[in-house]
Amino acid sequence: MALCATVLNEVHDVEALARSMCSQQPRPDEVVIVDGGSTDGTMDALRAAVVGVDHVRVIEAPGTNISAGRNVAMAATTSELVAFTDSGLERGPDWLGALLTAVDSEPHAAGSFGYILASPRTVMEASIGAVGLPVAGEINPVHYPPSSGSFLVRRHWFERAGGYPEWLDYGEDLWLDREIWSAGGWFVHAPGADVTIRPRSSIGRFVKQYYNYASGDGRAGMLGRRHLARFASYGVGAALLGRPTSGRVALLILLGLLHLRRPFARLKPLQRGSGAVLPALLVPAVRLIGDGAKMAGYLSGCWQRLTAR
Repeated sequence: MALCATVLNEVHDVEALARSMCSQQPRPDEVVIVDGGSTDGTMDALRAAVVGVDHVRVIEAPGTNISAGRNVAMAATTSELVAFTDSGLERGPDWLGALLTAVDSEPHAAGSFGYILASPRTVMEASIGAVGLPVAGEINPVHYPPSSGSFLVRRHWFERAGGYPEWLDYGEDLWLDREIWSAGGWFVHAPGADVTIRPRSSIGRFVKQYYNYASGDGRAGMLGRRHLARFASYGVGAALLGRPTSGRVALLILLGLLHLRRPFARLKPLQRGSGAVLPALLVPAVRLIGDGAKMAGYLSGCWQRLTAR
């Protein structure tokens, strides 16, 4: 069984990543970490973290995006079961074991996965986490698209799907999920493999993240209905504001509250370490800004797809 990761300019997180990968129980037979051309000292920190660990292979692949890096890592392994993860995530020492147990329990599954859940430490992170990441209780594991931050796949399903799309810089894991689904594969959720991540700590980083993810959707032609529904919702809002009356304003407020109901519901489990009132006040602005970033990113991605054709 193999464990892979791809890094790029992550000097502050790569040591923790390497140590977490090497300390998993059971111990993976192969560990491969691919660097896409870091310039911040990531490679030095990575090599120092794996000194004396004989089952770890570090590969330099300058110029590769995350899709190509993951494909390079997969090609460097021989195991039938291959797990993927990312830096910046908190995973326990039994994380890999949970993925293995889940996939062993379902021998016909294409792989197994854990959820990516928010673990905020500041008010802003709690607000962004409530907008951007689901809580475990609201997820339907049958329809959840596994993130490659906590993911195990059988090699033959990976190869059948064609691997990660190297022409796509963002949304590559969703693309792979959909290819496997379309080929008749499915994934099993491993609750013990759920991992946590700190949400983006600033609005600027949040906007960049949402823009990039949505541009990947547009470039790949994914989630079109969801993005079009967002455009339609804001179109209706603009129409109501265009000729405001008391009734129209009341309807707009009601629609806005419905649009915010899920982020508000997520705040309760996220607020424990980040305060109680201020995140709720920030959520509407964060949601509005995030939706704007998604709409701009999706249009950019669609344009890229059309011009590429």
